[in-house]
Amino acid sequence: MSTDDCATITWAINNYSYYWQKNNEAVVSPVFSIFMPEETKWKLMFFPLGVVLYPDCTAFFLYRDKDCNGVENIKVDFSLDYLKSDGSFCNVSKMDEFQKNVRRGSSSYTSMITKESGHLQQDILTIRCRLFRFNDKAVERSKIFFRTIFGAKKLHSQLLIRNSIYLSPEQTQSFVIRSESKDVIMEITLAVTNENEKNLCFSINCIDQRVKYLAVKTFIIDSQMQKIDSGEYDYWPDSGMKSMFPLKFSKKYLIENKYRFLPNDVLTLSFEFTISTGLVFEGIEKTTSEYTSHPLSDKVTESWRKCISHTNLNDCPCALITDLTSLHKDQSTCDVKLKTKTNIFPVHTAILSARSPVFKTMFSYDMKEKTSGCVDVSDLQDETVRRFLLYLYTDQLEDLTWDDALQLFKAADKYAVVFLREKCSTFLESNLNLENACEALVLSDLHQEKDLKERTQNFILKNAKVIFKSEEWKILADNNSKLALETALRNWNEK
Repeated sequence: MSTDDCATITWAINNYSYYWQKNNEAVVSPVFSIFMPEETKWKLMFFPLGVVLYPDCTAFFLYRDKDCNGVENIKVDFSLDYLKSDGSFCNVSKMDEFQKNVRRGSSSYTSMITKESGHLQQDILTIRCRLFRFNDKAVERSKIFFRTIFGAKKLHSQLLIRNSIYLSPEQTQSFVIRSESKDVIMEITLAVTNENEKNLCFSINCIDQRVKYLAVKTFIIDSQMQKIDSGEYDYWPDSGMKSMFPLKFSKKYLIENKYRFLPNDVLTLSFEFTISTGLVFEGIEKTTSEYTSHPLSDKVTESWRKCISHTNLNDCPCALITDLTSLHKDQSTCDVKLKTKTNIFPVHTAILSARSPVFKTMFSYDMKEKTSGCVDVSDLQDETVRRFLLYLYTDQLEDLTWDDALQLFKAADKYAVVFLREKCSTFLESNLNLENACEALVLSDLHQEKDLKERTQNFILKNAKVIFKSEEWKILADNNSKLALETALRNWNEK
């Protein structure tokens, strides 16, 4: 059985590190349907901090909805995968029975996923579920793409506590923390504990009801303006627990070192907040079913592909392009910036929102990109951003090279610009050669571009005597042996 003969549900979670779920709490996908032939309803459940029995691991489950139709028990052959740092998927395969309102999967799926673990690209976690057989019957080949976006903010506040030596359980000082738009987010209160007035501590009172979770880093700024780590803390406003957090330094220690920490009897504390404001978007971005196409439709699609590959990508009689090009060049009306590692590109939110559902979500909700007026695209090269914006504004592509198309494809995929992704895929397919075929294969597999992947595999097999001896193939086989084996056995599997 080919690994492509399945229903594939891919789920991207943007701003993953801003999740607010505690242990035994799940991020839940939208409902999706599988027909067998009755409609059955399912969800994916991902537990960032694990379940009760396995608090040091993530947990990942397939869940059959309680309102699901169909037979009472369904035996399902499925796998649960996550995207690794090397671009391959690591999977846990299962065969289990599902009743309604039942979840099956892995309670100890993988170790905690963080930015440091290398499994988050631009803070996006990509996971997927593949369904192969229901009650020993093949599942209709289809693909569903979900996206979930967490609200994210970063705030920095520096507080000056005067007469700090007089702080006591009864004598406190309070400060209001505001957002960049001057909205009140929370109140910070400083005091000392009752135990011999020993520990300096602070409490948090969240005013903004949208705040789901806070991560706080605290520092004392000494007389030399150096930041001294004073502790890191997690806070869930809805936990019902008293939010009293002790700093690393006692009141006594600060007084004994007052020339360093209390110049002019002023204690300077720096707070760095990472704030999750909950779910700002979730939905199905794309659904395809490979058994519902009509032969005539396939011919039209193939004809359209060939037409694109043999015509000028810039052919468009629309006079609107001239005006949009002028708008793109005129930076006086721009209201947001794209920031790479080395450059800044002023742009218009209206244009980006109209062309990309991902940008639309960023600018429609109170996310950090909207409040700061800046979108971090440091994973993209300057030239890629320039070409990407040219396409978003004018629908044009300039004199593409192989590397240009490769990088534009990745940008189009990340920001869900479907037609640009399609054009880049067509260009890559039309320009396959012995040197770049392995690169195209890895790209198409990573981004699940099925047509490009199949055509690239066919090209490699037609030129197997040369490609299988190449250095590019050796590197591919070392880094992704599963993909190399799948390609090498493709002819055999189709016999």
